[in-house]
Amino acid sequence: MAARRPFDPGRLPFYYGWVILAVGTVGMLASFPGQTAGVSVFTEHLSDATHLTRLQLAMAYLIGTTLSGLFLPIGGRWVDMFGSRVVAFGATVGLAITLSVLSFVGPMGRVTGLVVMSIAFGFLRFCGQGLLTLSSRTMISQWFDRRRGLVSSVSSAAFAFVFSLTPTLLFALIELSDFRWAWRQLSIGLLIVLGALILVFFRNTPEECGLVIDGGGGLADPSRPAAVAEDVAFTRAQAIRDRRFWIVTLPIFSMSVVGTALTFHIVDLGNEVGLDESTIVLIFVPIALISIPITLVAGWLADTIPIIGLAVAMAALQMIMYLTVGELSDPVWRIGAIVSWGSSSGLRAALMAAALPRLFGRTHMGAIAGAQMSALVIGSAIGPFLFAWIEATAGSYQRALLVSLIGPAASLALAATYLFARPSRPVPPVPA
Repeated sequence: MAARRPFDPGRLPFYYGWVILAVGTVGMLASFPGQTAGVSVFTEHLSDATHLTRLQLAMAYLIGTTLSGLFLPIGGRWVDMFGSRVVAFGATVGLAITLSVLSFVGPMGRVTGLVVMSIAFGFLRFCGQGLLTLSSRTMISQWFDRRRGLVSSVSSAAFAFVFSLTPTLLFALIELSDFRWAWRQLSIGLLIVLGALILVFFRNTPEECGLVIDGGGGLADPSRPAAVAEDVAFTRAQAIRDRRFWIVTLPIFSMSVVGTALTFHIVDLGNEVGLDESTIVLIFVPIALISIPITLVAGWLADTIPIIGLAVAMAALQMIMYLTVGELSDPVWRIGAIVSWGSSSGLRAALMAAALPRLFGRTHMGAIAGAQMSALVIGSAIGPFLFAWIEATAGSYQRALLVSLIGPAASLALAATYLFARPSRPVPPVPA
C-alpha cells in the first residue's frame, strides 16, 4: 500500500511521528510565499510592475484571499478523503505554478489588473497559506495524542521563528537580482526540494502505517490499518454548532485580520510613525523571540488546562497590542506592542495546533480544521483592505486599530457567556 512506500515506517526502530513532526514543520514553513509575510515584501514591486495602486492591490488581495477562504472547507474534506500526503503535494505544485505565473506580470489597466491579480492572489493563498499549511498541520496532529499540544507547539515555535526572518530573507533574495527572479527561484525550490520530501516522508496517520498513535506499538493486524480511534468524534457540522469552536476560533480570526493588515502595510505604518523600512521590518525579530517561548509554554498548558483559558488570554493580549502598535516611535509603547504581539502570536499558534483535535477528535479533523482555516484566511483577506481603506479616508492607521478592538472584545464576551452559563456536569461527546 502507498503508506509503506518508498519505505515502511513500521520497520524503523523509533516512532515515526518524530519524523512527521520534522517534515510537517518543513511543509508549513514552505508555505511562506503564500503567507502575508511573504507577499508583503513584493507589494511595492507588484505595484510598480502592474501600475496598480496600493489600495487596488489590497482590493485584489481581499477578493483573492476571500475566494480561497471560501474554498478551504472543501480542501479540508480533501485531506480527510485523500490524506495529507496527496493534498500537500498538489498544493506544492499549485503554489510553484502560481509563483512562476506571477513572475511575468506587467502593466495592466485597472479592471484587468484587478481581475488578474485577484485570481493570482486566490491561487497563491489557497495553495500556500491554505492547503499546504492545513495538510501539514493536520498530519502532525494525527500522529500525537497525549503530547499533542507540546509537540505541535514545537512545530509552531519553529514556524514563528523562521517566519520572523522571512521578510529580511526575501528582501535579500530580491536584492540579488529582482522580484521576478526571486519568485522563479522559489518556484523551482518548491517543486524539487519540497515535492520530493512530501513524496518520500509524508504519511497520513499512524494507523495506516500499522502503528499506534504516540508510539504504543504495532497493530494486532498490521496488514489491515485500523480506523482512527477516538473517544470523541465530532463531524464538521457538529463542531461548528458547538460554542467552544467559536470561542477558540474568534480570537484566531481577529488576530488574522489585524496581524495580516499590519504585516501587509508594515512599511507604510513605519512611515506613519517615523521609522524607515529597514528599521520597521526588524520588529518581527523580537516579536518572534517572544512568541517562541510563549508558544512552547502554551502548548504544554493546552495539554493540562482547559483550552478556553488560552483563548481568553489571547483576546486580552490582543486588546493591549492594538492599543500600543500605533505608538511604535515611543520606546515604552514599542515594548508593550512587541510583548503583546509576540504573546498573542504564541497563544494563537498553540490554539491552532492543539485545540480542535483536543475538543473534537481526529476522525474529521481535516474538515473541521478546514472550517477554521477558512475563517482565518477570510480574516486575512479583510485586514489589508480594511486598514488601507480606513487609512485612505482617515489619514492614519490609528483609527483602524481602534476599530479592531471590537474583535477581541467580542471574543471575551462570548467566552464569558460560556463560562457562566455552562452546565454543572460535562456534556457527553456527540457521536460521529
